Amino acid sequence: MAITIKMNAMNLVPKGEALYEEGAASDSVFVVLKGKGKLVSSNACLPVVSGDFLAVPDLCGGSYLTSCVAIEDMTVYAFSVKSFADLQTVLEGNKEYGGRLTASLGRFICELYARVNLYRQEAKILPEVIAELYRQYTTRCKTEELRSVDLPEAGKEEYAAAEAPALTEYYLEAAKIPAEVQKNYFSCGTKVVMRHVEEQAELLGWLLQECNTQAEFLRRQGSVLMNGGADNMFFYLSSLLDKAEGAETKKAAGLLRDVLEKKLGDLTALFEKCAGEPFAAHEKKRQARKQGAGTAVVGEEPCENTLEQILSFAGVSEEMAKEFTAHIRKFASMEDKTSTEDWARKLRRQLADGFYQIYEIIYKKTYGMAEDDIALPIRMFLEFGFIDETLVSRAQMLELEKLVSEPVTKDVNGCHIFTVREWLSWVYEGKREPSKNEFDQEYAEMLRELKKSGQITEEEEKAKFKDYEERLHYEIHNLFRYNHRLVNGQLSIFVPFLYEELLAGGVERAFLSKATVQAAVDKLRSMDFSLFYREFLYMNKELGIEKEYRMAEVLPDIILFPTMGSKSILWQDISCRRRDTPGRFLLPLFAEVPVEDLMIRVCGRYRWELCRTVQGAAWNNIQIKSLTSEYTDYLMYYKKNRDISEERKERVKAQLQKGKNNYREVFAMDYEMWMKNEVNGAMKLNKVAREIMATYCPFDRPIRAQLVQQPAFEEAMARQKRENAKKLRETELRHHALTKNGIELPKELTDTMEYYRNH
Repeated sequence: MAITIKMNAMNLVPKGEALYEEGAASDSVFVVLKGKGKLVSSNACLPVVSGDFLAVPDLCGGSYLTSCVAIEDMTVYAFSVKSFADLQTVLEGNKEYGGRLTASLGRFICELYARVNLYRQEAKILPEVIAELYRQYTTRCKTEELRSVDLPEAGKEEYAAAEAPALTEYYLEAAKIPAEVQKNYFSCGTKVVMRHVEEQAELLGWLLQECNTQAEFLRRQGSVLMNGGADNMFFYLSSLLDKAEGAETKKAAGLLRDVLEKKLGDLTALFEKCAGEPFAAHEKKRQARKQGAGTAVVGEEPCENTLEQILSFAGVSEEMAKEFTAHIRKFASMEDKTSTEDWARKLRRQLADGFYQIYEIIYKKTYGMAEDDIALPIRMFLEFGFIDETLVSRAQMLELEKLVSEPVTKDVNGCHIFTVREWLSWVYEGKREPSKNEFDQEYAEMLRELKKSGQITEEEEKAKFKDYEERLHYEIHNLFRYNHRLVNGQLSIFVPFLYEELLAGGVERAFLSKATVQAAVDKLRSMDFSLFYREFLYMNKELGIEKEYRMAEVLPDIILFPTMGSKSILWQDISCRRRDTPGRFLLPLFAEVPVEDLMIRVCGRYRWELCRTVQGAAWNNIQIKSLTSEYTDYLMYYKKNRDISEERKERVKAQLQKGKNNYREVFAMDYEMWMKNEVNGAMKLNKVAREIMATYCPFDRPIRAQLVQQPAFEEAMARQKRENAKKLRETELRHHALTKNGIELPKELTDTMEYYRNH
């Protein structure tokens, strides 16, 4: 039941409640100020987002054509509007609404037009499928000398589609005009706005009617396949499967019923996508299977025609769709997908260009939609980079379908772990700033550089900094595209989508769930306790604390890239130049190596870069002791160091060659040995490297208690023990001075004390 509306005022629509219901008298127009909802009819479900105008097309007939339901708490402003004349009066008093209204209706037109096309595509195919199933059924019955049942409706109803109104193409193109441009244009005259609005409303009404026509046709055809009774193809094929004596007929009947079930699965996916509800016949089929009609089918059937579905949903031009499809087919036909010939390199570049364009388009279209409203192939494309079922095996396909629903959460006291799609949402919504670019520039710095070089004006710089569409585009092409191939690790043969040979090691085995990644992080924290801890200046004027220091753990953001890979990337140690912000780690969603190895390698680089950030220009100044300054000094002068044997010096030389004289990479190698070998008492490092590790990357107290029994470790850990005791005494003295002055220590400082005492 719809809520009570206060006219010319803001109204709160609680989650799950209806703003208005289909068929009720239309007496209002609404503007969504906050929250999300959906427009629901029997055959269409459209997303509603902030800024949308609702119930404008309903003015044509005087009653609501759909219901509007809030999918989260939604705030709307209600205007008392019963006709287009009333609407014009509202617009004359609020001229800035004109462009917003046309943009909102344009989006609804595109959404509804896409659903009409999806219904039409299926409506062309379904009667032919049914007719062929029935033909083969009767043929098999004759072979087995069984009486076939007459099914006169099988594929006999002809498909018909009404011709679209002449202005359809115009308003589809107009919807692509940026909202800001429409806002400026339509603010100039109310009559211009009303001409567009009335035509848009009429077109929306026609699209909804055509949507109903095509959907009802599909429902009738679907009932021929399965209707819950005994007069349908599913029942007849199940009966043939049970009664047939010939093995060939049994096999054929089973395959025919598989085709039927696959088609019912397609229909339910179509209705869930377009109408937001299951296809009734498909639900009856599920019940029939539960009741034992025929033989049970294990698992779901894989997706079909996914590339076509993806391109159709994206709405790219026919030319681009044909070109991208041709490139995919050419790649699929390659005998050697690792070829490095010039033509193969060019093909991969073309595939990458098309892939990221399509990804950005589809991401924007699905943003704000409920997961259940997004078709499975589209979700798999966004989550996994899956693009065509012909590129993977059936077994791989089924495994991917199982994994697409893996939930994304942040554990208590855990990291934020994202898929790329989720990360883009956080950037799009302003929860995270865009990432640095390959030149280590923040988004704002990059824009300033473009302004200095004359590529953009000062006004454009300000606009781009505030424009979240621009931030999203930047993040896709800066973070996602640039690092996708780096995480994969095969730079010369990388393509941004999944294919069979890439997944040869096994899908589920390689898949990194959020829980798996968090467990790897927690395992490292249990050994290297100070890994994510940082020291910050603390002030609290209310308590009278002018200057104090605290230790706090800042866990990283971890982003999982949709590819099979063997590399982990440290993209940032902090964000926005602030030392209290999380780093950004990039991992493959499907890993060729153990996740623990990926995490250790990225944390080694993180240790180094964070120290460089904290130390600033003094990062390699040996007079100021730090991890980077001492390690740099060690590598620069290892040949003269008497504490290192000649054999060990040769190992250091080999490390430098392997790391291409990059000190950070050599440190990361030693950190890996420290965390995988030395933690268990296996001495792989030389004396100098071990002492630096024990000082700046100390193991947790229980581990140290075990290792200190070995003289080599006792000597290496002595310095850390002294410095920690010194730090503890200094902290106790400062805290004692505060309490002596009657200041109650806040949690930040008591936690800092516990940190030094417990570790």
